[in-house]
Amino acid sequence: LRLHLLTGGQRIEQLCSLHTSNVTTQPETITLFDGKGRPGKAPRPHVVPLIPAAAKAMQDLAPAGDFALSTDGGKTRLSPFTLARWAQDVAAAAGLQDFQVKRLRSGVETMLSARGVSKEIRGRLQSHGVAGVQDAHYDGHDYLNEKHAALNTLFKALESIAEPIAGNIYSLPKVAAY
Repeated sequence: LRLHLLTGGQRIEQLCSLHTSNVTTQPETITLFDGKGRPGKAPRPHVVPLIPAAAKAMQDLAPAGDFALSTDGGKTRLSPFTLARWAQDVAAAAGLQDFQVKRLRSGVETMLSARGVSKEIRGRLQSHGVAGVQDAHYDGHDYLNEKHAALNTLFKALESIAEPIAGNIYSLPKVAAY
């Protein structure tokens, strides 16, 4: 869950499908594959830089075998349902009611927006896709530096949250439902 948050709220389905071979160092990145909104087309690679805290979270997971997020040494991937259910149970034990892991993604977007990160960079960080001829065919820039800067902004915002509500659980600002 820490990795999910520190990578900018990547889609849980894609994060749970992360292959160990798509975790790199020097520079530290993960490559996810985004098939959302692309019926009949191959998933688009989505490279996410890892700030030091995210790299540490990745290292703590000790990726091995085929899948980086796994409970059986990488033989099978972690189920998005299992991750969401575990997070809900932990949140409930800490006294948080109605926690939904999917809200972290929109919460990250809201926190970055409030700190001046442009809609374009937020979209590129969260792999909202690119539209139009210029973006899809002519702009070959990888936006890694911009994504990295946005993740550092997010980390600073998260660090500013002073008090845990229980153990290592912190309450983030509430984000309105869709």
